[in-house]
Amino acid sequence: MLKKGKSYINKCLKGILFSKKINLYTLSEPMISVIIPIYNCQKTIVPAIRSIQNQNLYQIEIILVNDYSKDNSSNIIKDLRNQDIRIRIINNNKNMGTLYSRCIGVLISHGKYIFTLDNDDMFFDEDIFDFIYKIGKKENYDIIEFQTLLINNYNLKIGKIREHPLSKHPNNLILHQPTLGIFPISKNGHYHINDINIWGKGIKNEIYKKSVNSLGYNRYSNFVSWAEDTIIVFIIFNIADSFIFLHKYGYIHLCSYSTASYTISNKKKIFGEFLLIDIYFEFLKNKFKNLVVDHILNYKYKQKFKDKKNTNYFKSILKKILKSNYISNVNKEKLKLNFKFLNI
Repeated sequence: MLKKGKSYINKCLKGILFSKKINLYTLSEPMISVIIPIYNCQKTIVPAIRSIQNQNLYQIEIILVNDYSKDNSSNIIKDLRNQDIRIRIINNNKNMGTLYSRCIGVLISHGKYIFTLDNDDMFFDEDIFDFIYKIGKKENYDIIEFQTLLINNYNLKIGKIREHPLSKHPNNLILHQPTLGIFPISKNGHYHINDINIWGKGIKNEIYKKSVNSLGYNRYSNFVSWAEDTIIVFIIFNIADSFIFLHKYGYIHLCSYSTASYTISNKKKIFGEFLLIDIYFEFLKNKFKNLVVDHILNYKYKQKFKDKKNTNYFKSILKKILKSNYISNVNKEKLKLNFKFLNI
């Protein structure tokens, strides 16, 4: 399986297109939508798109959201679109970030399932979409996930294989983020955590769109650039009711230390942390909202209030929590005492 996948990836890396008849296929009823935010990726975007175009299943659409690229990416994707009618291009008027670009791509998609692909990642084999189509048609899962292979460069030396924590319990309800711990939340009372990454997940169209709309334009239109996967995946996994993990290599993720997770300013990172708390509190179910209080009280926030905008945002979150009927009086008093210096 690995040997076959490596052969497929190597051909995509060379820019090889398997079929010359791609323009014979129509976008009228795509089974799969793949959304790629495009930003200064002239060296990697062709292999990424080839790994989609070379899938056995041709009834797909490829939505490229050009996030105001400064390099030659814009010209490259225009050439690719001219060669393949399944490619659609959306141009942002300014650099809006990955979360925004993914969200607007989701809202215009038509496929039954949606994948989001980083512009330097690839699908690992030519039959990935076939599996999605067959399983989705038969079982109608909200989320279908493949194994992700993590690599450090394109010599395809596999560094790590990432499997979902729920891989041994594939049919259970999935709900919460590892950053909040492990909680008994499913309908069956099992303990579950979910994977915070968007990689390698086929998400049912209506679930993904509902998640984007629940997040809201005012939040995803802010330039977040940190914890973008966590924000949307947390919402998706709280809205979804069913999940299956496939023990099949499906996705290759290029690990890069130049991404926003490593280079973002401390001010923006703190904003991202506060946004996550806001999202956690809003989408956790009823009594489990108290888990957000535990999260806040166990985290050292006092050094994070140098910026006025971030401070005001955090205070607004605290006020919302203190007004909630689902938060215990004991936890409310703990919050007031712990953040007395903020004059809530």
